[in-house]
Amino acid sequence: MSRILVVEDDQAVRDVVEHALSQEEGVQTVGVGDGEAALEQLRGSDPFDLVVLDLTLAGEMDGFSVCRELREGEAGDANKDVPVIMLTARDDETSVVVGLEIGADDYITKPFRPRELVSRVRAHLRRQRRNAGAEQRKLEYPGLEVDLLKRLVLCGGERKPVELTAREFDVLALLASHPGRVYGREQIMRHLWDSQDRDFYGELRAADVYIQHIRKKIEPDPNKPRYIQTVRGAGYRFADLS
Repeated sequence: MSRILVVEDDQAVRDVVEHALSQEEGVQTVGVGDGEAALEQLRGSDPFDLVVLDLTLAGEMDGFSVCRELREGEAGDANKDVPVIMLTARDDETSVVVGLEIGADDYITKPFRPRELVSRVRAHLRRQRRNAGAEQRKLEYPGLEVDLLKRLVLCGGERKPVELTAREFDVLALLASHPGRVYGREQIMRHLWDSQDRDFYGELRAADVYIQHIRKKIEPDPNKPRYIQTVRGAGYRFADLS
């Protein structure tokens, strides 16, 4: 059974989120109202499969702090890489960018449709199950190795491990698996959410944030990308280095 932690200080919103998720077969939710309680849950013996995290929590610890401590391992290794879907105010671009930078994997703006939230959660859980059962496969390029099974990236001549968030890894894996193929921002976001819905309205600028972060972590010179190239007016592609 998948365990989902819902961190939201508005009791009414938390009830809506928990009720919507509880309708999914095989999903168990745990709801808390502040950052300290969230970290206490995350430090527990039973790991979570996903966290829904409000950014504007009341109290001394907001959602940014929770996410940052989670990614830095302050809540233990068991939940360090758990997918995080953050909830943020509508059109609050700064919060979105900062949230992605500190390790959130996805976000939904308020007010949101419970159906959309459930769809995003389902996509993340499905991706986790698929990755767990994937065949071993490594993508090797000059100075870069992407292990799709272990979700591990090694970079440089010394093959040093690269710390990527779950969504950053998914974007890199998508591009690196198809060198030379151009992916638009919408294609990238649809891939992350496993969405074939014609009414998909994902926030496309998040794709640019993911690409920017990946470049900073794997490119010898992010200003002159070797691996992930920009195709002006079309999107991004992984260089054909064969």
